[in-house]
Amino acid sequence: MAASNLPYMKTNPKIIFFTDFDGTITLEDSNDAMIDNLGYGRDKRREGNLAVLEGTMSFRDSFRDMLDSIKTPYNECIEYLKKNMKLDPYFVEFYHWSRENNVPIVVLSSGMIPVISALFEALLGGKPDGHLYIVANEVESRDGKDINSEGGWKIKYHDDSHFGHDKSLEIKPYAALPDNERPTLLYAGDGVSDLSAAAETDLLFAKKGKDLVTFCERQGVPFTLFESWESILATTKDILAGKVSVKKVAQEGLDKVRAGVQLAIFASFVTLLVVVLDNRFRVLPASIHGHLPSHYNGLVVTDVTVVTCSSVNVFSSCKPNPQTAWSQVEKDLYLRTGWTSSAFVRFERKKEEELLASDQVVIDLKISRLVPEYSDKPGDEKETWEQRPGGIWLKRTAKRHASDSQKAITAVDVLFGADAVDPRIGWEVKDTPLLLDSRTEALEARISVRRGDPTKTKKPVPRINENGRFKIMQLADLHLSTGLGACRDPVPAESVAGQGCEADPRTLEFVERLLDEEQPDMVVLSGDQVNGETAKDAQSALFKSVKLLVDRKIPYAAIFGNHDDEGDLSRLELMTILEDLPYSLSRAGPEEVDGVGNYYVEVLGRGSTQHSALTLYLLDSHSYSPDERQFRGYDWIKPTQIHWFKNTAHSLRNKHHEYTHMHMNMAFIHIPVPEYRDSRNYYRGNWSEAPTAPGFNSGFKDAMEEEGILFVSCGHDHVNDYCMLNRDHEEKPSLWMCYGGGVGFGGYGGYGGYVRRVRFYDFDMNPGRVMTYKRLEHGETEARIDEMMIIDGGTVKGPDPEL
Repeated sequence: MAASNLPYMKTNPKIIFFTDFDGTITLEDSNDAMIDNLGYGRDKRREGNLAVLEGTMSFRDSFRDMLDSIKTPYNECIEYLKKNMKLDPYFVEFYHWSRENNVPIVVLSSGMIPVISALFEALLGGKPDGHLYIVANEVESRDGKDINSEGGWKIKYHDDSHFGHDKSLEIKPYAALPDNERPTLLYAGDGVSDLSAAAETDLLFAKKGKDLVTFCERQGVPFTLFESWESILATTKDILAGKVSVKKVAQEGLDKVRAGVQLAIFASFVTLLVVVLDNRFRVLPASIHGHLPSHYNGLVVTDVTVVTCSSVNVFSSCKPNPQTAWSQVEKDLYLRTGWTSSAFVRFERKKEEELLASDQVVIDLKISRLVPEYSDKPGDEKETWEQRPGGIWLKRTAKRHASDSQKAITAVDVLFGADAVDPRIGWEVKDTPLLLDSRTEALEARISVRRGDPTKTKKPVPRINENGRFKIMQLADLHLSTGLGACRDPVPAESVAGQGCEADPRTLEFVERLLDEEQPDMVVLSGDQVNGETAKDAQSALFKSVKLLVDRKIPYAAIFGNHDDEGDLSRLELMTILEDLPYSLSRAGPEEVDGVGNYYVEVLGRGSTQHSALTLYLLDSHSYSPDERQFRGYDWIKPTQIHWFKNTAHSLRNKHHEYTHMHMNMAFIHIPVPEYRDSRNYYRGNWSEAPTAPGFNSGFKDAMEEEGILFVSCGHDHVNDYCMLNRDHEEKPSLWMCYGGGVGFGGYGGYGGYVRRVRFYDFDMNPGRVMTYKRLEHGETEARIDEMMIIDGGTVKGPDPEL
């Protein structure tokens, strides 16, 4: 066919850009979104994909089955997609550049033309210009029905090929043109269905992390990776300007991926080698061993000591010899306060099967200036006490099977503070601090030991009580330190006259009293559990925040604030600890989503049902603004988090609709969203300081309303404790936005005699009501402050007229 007769050649372009649509131009696949949320769901869709990969079903038949599961009228499907689909943010820029530079865009899709056209019109702000073409499947009526009726539409395939649309057929006439007439043909895609089309073009842009990259690498097909249309635009500009050849770009892309694969294989080999060597020679540092999983069962401690080292003494080493069985707790006993000296606890640990006849197993450890007394209890071991530095006394035994006993010490850790506690099962903090010198005594460095095998804790499953009630206690801004901590702005200055004020004991006494009086079914720790500035050992502070909950077997979920990771542990390190603690529901969340701690918790309905009655969404609101010049103050919920939240809410919706009783959604964050500042709204409670919400509004409040969140609760601003009602465009109540109120005496207070407080949410699932109130540390300690109903009949309730 002559070039002049081909539709995309009418402007005589130098480049034609062919592209897939779903997952390439859009951030997610529109068909998958409909199937997962309006059809039979993600699990069955994945089963269909697997059948195609295994060759037991054609793509054409599998895809038709998936779309046939969608009974929603076609016009409603379109509206759903308009509301939830997003374009790659750089595609719009590419679209305008291509029009200005005579580069036709041809969308070749396995989707449906009306869907793609509607999305382009909505997301580009109008109908696409004539330089953008769409070649895809169509939609037709099912059994003569109106397509806008329930079950009234089905897909009409473009051709009879395996995929229902052989994309290569559209490109072949252009690929067959003589060299002097043929333009450069480019293609962007992400899936296996793009392979046939890509083979006809000069350069393939393959989306990073998708199936197309794997197939191209295996088959040696040249390509270049892209993560967004930003890089596609830059490369296409260079090709059009003659700065680079397509052959060079493609080969460089393939070489990069191959190098990455080789590096990954090498890294896997090194990791395997290190693990093998570690089993034999202990080459990994003790800080890693402290978090090793259960396959390290069978290790017993045979000796414990304290070593000191100096940064100015070349003969002094702060690391154990890797050729020995000695490990080290990677915590400086001076908490990095020594100018040149450091001290560490070391312990020798061996596998039970490798114990020699001369080896002795540690069965007891005490800290004392004098020799500990011997027990007169029948059955207690009579071995002698052996002295080690730092006031450590060990009782060891060489008796056969001692390593199998629950008396055998199997792990050692170090915590700090006179109030140090260890919530881990099987662990015990020693009463006396290490007696190395006056500095370690002042810092209260304490040894914690574990006896027996590590206990794998089973995650709790929160459930509505048989009476239909469920109570959540929100602990906002505990601000716990390493050690007792200093009180800031305490009201009153002393809880008991003459006893002074120690921040953490007073905070935890308050929390303990309310735990016992209110008996909550679940606790949400909404950030700033750790006061990073005064928590030189963040683990010790974090342990204090949950010990009272573990002792009472109360499930809890935690997120972080802007102070938690200002100590010696990052957010991820803190969450790694939390995830393994008893009764913890906390999770790091998806790696591809910004932040640490984006997850949800389902509270099951009463009885034995496996259906959820409540869903709690918890999101990381980060810390300080990444752009202080433009948006001063604090960070905001990011687009990836909002995308995750909306997708998660959609994926859970069908399951929640199966529940025959009422279901409710709520959310917890640390830093308030900007709408907390709107003083035009009704609010009840204390507004004692300006809300320090982010300067940039990322739209999370709107997303919560769209997904049916009934209330959101935050912390951060310690002396604000109000609940504010937001209304929709019809002036109907749409969302309550509450503060928890500051709990901890280690954080700021003051502001006109503000008393520390805790917020509760009391659910009664029978009428679908939620009451919220606060309890005080001082003054009206028995009262439910500002008690009000915020949810009634499962919907947001406005204030009573008398309020």
